[in-house]
Amino acid sequence: MMRRGRRRFDARRFAARRPPTLGCLATLFVAAGCLFRSDDPIIDAVGASAIDLEVAAAALLRSEADYERGDFASAGARADSLNAAWESRETLRALADRALVLAGRALEAQRLPGAAADRYGRLLDRVPEGPLLEETVERLVRTLSETGREGEAVAAVLAHPGTLQAVGPDAFRQLASALDVTQLRAFASGNPTATAAAAVVHVQLARLLIVAGEGEEARRLAAGVLQGSPAEAERSAAELIAAAETDLGSAPARIGAILPLTGDLADVGELLREGIEVAVDRYRRERPTGFEVELILLDDASDPDNAAGLVRSLESRDVIAIIGPLRSESFATASRARRNPRLPIISPTATEVLRPSPGAYTLSDAATLEADVAGELARWILEELGLRRVAVLEPVGVGLAGAVGTFTRAILEGGGELLAHQRYDPSLTTFQEPIEALAALEPDVVFAPSASASGVLSVAPQLFYYGLYNAIIVGSAAWAEPAALRRLEEFATDHRVVGLTTDRVSAGTAWQQFVADYEMKYRKSLRDNMMPALAHDAATLALAALEGGRLPIPAALAAYLETEPEVEGVTGRLRPDAGRSSVRRATEVRMLVDGVPAEADRGALLSWLAGVRGAPSPFAPRDTVATDTTFRMPSP
Repeated sequence: MMRRGRRRFDARRFAARRPPTLGCLATLFVAAGCLFRSDDPIIDAVGASAIDLEVAAAALLRSEADYERGDFASAGARADSLNAAWESRETLRALADRALVLAGRALEAQRLPGAAADRYGRLLDRVPEGPLLEETVERLVRTLSETGREGEAVAAVLAHPGTLQAVGPDAFRQLASALDVTQLRAFASGNPTATAAAAVVHVQLARLLIVAGEGEEARRLAAGVLQGSPAEAERSAAELIAAAETDLGSAPARIGAILPLTGDLADVGELLREGIEVAVDRYRRERPTGFEVELILLDDASDPDNAAGLVRSLESRDVIAIIGPLRSESFATASRARRNPRLPIISPTATEVLRPSPGAYTLSDAATLEADVAGELARWILEELGLRRVAVLEPVGVGLAGAVGTFTRAILEGGGELLAHQRYDPSLTTFQEPIEALAALEPDVVFAPSASASGVLSVAPQLFYYGLYNAIIVGSAAWAEPAALRRLEEFATDHRVVGLTTDRVSAGTAWQQFVADYEMKYRKSLRDNMMPALAHDAATLALAALEGGRLPIPAALAAYLETEPEVEGVTGRLRPDAGRSSVRRATEVRMLVDGVPAEADRGALLSWLAGVRGAPSPFAPRDTVATDTTFRMPSP
């Protein structure tokens, strides 16, 4: 007599054990067995009756079907029940393992990672080496990390080091970085550095010991890592730690700066000092790596000849990076003067790179920055706008030849048509002739870069008045300078497309936050001055390298910068380019609407272009037009 409440599957299994009904049930579940997919794992049936395997497989298929239909609660409950019934029977162990994985997946789908981790943990205790082990560890690690149990996740990988690739080395490094010294010591003592997973733990422990001022112990751990088989990331870090000559962790991480605090450029130097201090203040508040940071300021008295001696002075004080000097020639001199070529030196204002040097970067390499913007604008015109008829209006003698060359090459190589390339002298008061020559060709797009806001103020109204009112004007970042947008009428700016590295007009940007921090700290207006922001970003880049390298030594910072990380700055998204000794920035394409940079909208721009081309000329005599054709800029 079957007890009330017995589950249907249990009742079926109970009935299957009665000899009188064996034949009928065997026939029934042979048919169920045909439902197996060809890629299901082979079941070891030695010593088991065919009916046990067929009944079990059919039940598991129903649970899997529930999961595929999205009935995760039913699938999980059924899979848990099946595992409980089978896990003690050797012949059904493979099916029990599959059921336990399914139970975990169903719980994950219900956003219950803790319960899912429990299932995967139980499976880990019994599953043999192989693909299922790797899958189990990967799932276990993910669910543990979602519930803040990073220590258990690290322990699982260390117990099964062959699963590191399945988990992902970078994911495992992130887990290890969440542990404290006590946890890492416990893992390191029980896991020698023979495996790549153990090496991750030992290197992370060494990094924290450096922060704690235990440099000698960190060196000992690093030497042990090098005797094993670490991955390249751990080998590089261990080599840096083992070879460091400074007393690791015993003093603050010192950042030096070479600025003109006296002399002709003292006003500029003061602005740069303020920008650096804002960046350091923020770092001290957030302390991402735990290092104390000390800022050492040296005055070059506005004399480029002082750069070399000041670099050596800072090296003698064990700085991990240098910010400055200002001028291009001083930057080149300082780069050559370093005794340690791996000491990063970052100039906020050097406008050209006289000779690229390892570990040396400038944020103001004008030629590279302008060329990057021009190339991205050309790509956007061809690929996003889909326009091909392009012309160029170039101001001569202001350093934009490289940008114009980059733009024209990109247009031609991308299948565009360069209708004309006109040049004008920006020192003149009118540019009528070259503008009218371009207007006569009726281009869809005119690239009209400018080197400054004053250049934009000169050329923008003339483009309209001399006939280029019915083409999309594409310009450099100077078109979105606050000083230009404040003074230009909307007819001269609206529906112009600009390539920006930083938006200094819109609300809620990184620039606006920096302005607020600066003005609160120094109780004075920043207005449009870029100098403090450039110095801020030079310091931010050095501090990001300290955080990324996780070691307060120049070589670690240099190695991190050479990976070309993207760092959020006030003047844009910064990316150091070691080959050029330049810091590049991502270009964002914007269009001007109501005097403000907005997301570039292809549809709005093309509609505007069609509208102005379909309308009479805004300069046509009124008595020749039958209706009111007063020119109005169409709304986007």
